[in-house]
Amino acid sequence: MVRYISFSLVLIILLLAMISKKNYSKYKDGGNPLKWLARNIECHLSASFRNRIRGYIRKVKTLNVNSLDYETETRLTKYIYDLLLVLVVFLVFVCVLSFIPEEKKDPYVVERPSIGDSSSFINVVLEEGGSDKMESFKLEIKPRQLTEKEFEEAAEKTKKYIDSVMLGKNKDREHICSDLNFPRVDESGFLRISWETDLMTIIGSDGIVENDDLEAPTVVNITATIKDEEHKQEYHKQVTVINKTELSDSEKAKVAILDIEEENRSQDEFVLPKEVGNVRVSRDVESSEERSTYILLFGLLIIGIWSYYRIYKLKEKGENRDKEIRDAYYGFVNRLTIYMGAGFTLRKSLVAAVRTEPCKYLYEEVEFTMNMVESGVSESKAYGEMGRRIGLEEYMKLMSLISQNLTLGNSNLLKLLDTEVKTSYFLKKENVRKKGEQASEKLLLPSAMLMMLVIIVVMYPAFIGMK
Repeated sequence: MVRYISFSLVLIILLLAMISKKNYSKYKDGGNPLKWLARNIECHLSASFRNRIRGYIRKVKTLNVNSLDYETETRLTKYIYDLLLVLVVFLVFVCVLSFIPEEKKDPYVVERPSIGDSSSFINVVLEEGGSDKMESFKLEIKPRQLTEKEFEEAAEKTKKYIDSVMLGKNKDREHICSDLNFPRVDESGFLRISWETDLMTIIGSDGIVENDDLEAPTVVNITATIKDEEHKQEYHKQVTVINKTELSDSEKAKVAILDIEEENRSQDEFVLPKEVGNVRVSRDVESSEERSTYILLFGLLIIGIWSYYRIYKLKEKGENRDKEIRDAYYGFVNRLTIYMGAGFTLRKSLVAAVRTEPCKYLYEEVEFTMNMVESGVSESKAYGEMGRRIGLEEYMKLMSLISQNLTLGNSNLLKLLDTEVKTSYFLKKENVRKKGEQASEKLLLPSAMLMMLVIIVVMYPAFIGMK
């Protein structure tokens, strides 16, 4: 099913690309068919979305109206083309993947976990004949058990381990006066050990020695039973102490399957029955079709996230540009006022004010404006355009002020600029205050963590002293 969906989507994309060629002649000569489709999709995007991307680009590039429109069209076409290319490559990959033959494996042959591994689980479906009744249950596959020879070898190692730890603090087996150490498992943790003694009132199965009432040394026989699920072996030591209800067909089948699993625990794998009495047995196995579906859905999700991320980075770059230009406002206005007061013309004052400006965006805006003036655009119109391109309230107000004074005469411009310097100073102080508050918020969590650490360090000794 997945292969047909993937192939159909690729075919639809290519057909749409060929149809788009008729409508966009600029891509007919040469070019990639996906570019024709990308251009077609770009032209049908909503105006609100296009304006939003246009606003992001305007913030990161200094362009006139025509150039900005062309840049928006080109960038959106490029984004859509990249998205279509990745999508086609991914769909072809999924389609090819679905044609890879799945390893032929009998689902009734169940592999058992190795010795010492954890149990695994498989889904088993039971269908009663003559009815639509179905039941699913999880069958626990326990690890492979030891063969007789393997068990004997492991038991010998376990006996040596018992000899090394059983005496505990006692010197030897003839002078037992403190508790013995009775381990419950071997060193590997695979074999279990149970304990019995012939005098439980003196040495219990937990190894605790009761010798307070002994009048004479007493010999106690200890039996350690080493076992796994199928085998067991006894190890004897001698020490001297001094001082069923009615089941349904499905339940019977479940019991039979559990018995089969238990009887074959010494094997690497076992075979499930296809039928048990009147019950059909099948194994619920994930198919390659399901895996391909998961890959398809996951890949489409990743492609969507990647496309959103590209637009988000463009937006973030524009926000950083606004922040840099806003931070540079006070210095820019202050230098502009100084140069105007020194007798420079307005044009020379603007150029000199950004000559040492660290904000490259502001420098590019002024340079672009000067190029407009040199190309024949009036200064009043060029400065008004600059304010609108920057798009920030402070600059729009400043450029509008300069443009109006150029139209009406700039005899009063210096005084107005001096007032704007004072206003921008207060704006700068407000921005600094906001940045300080943001920095304090970021430091709040680390400070709280340090405070909790100090409290713990100070209070811990006090609690220990109380105990």
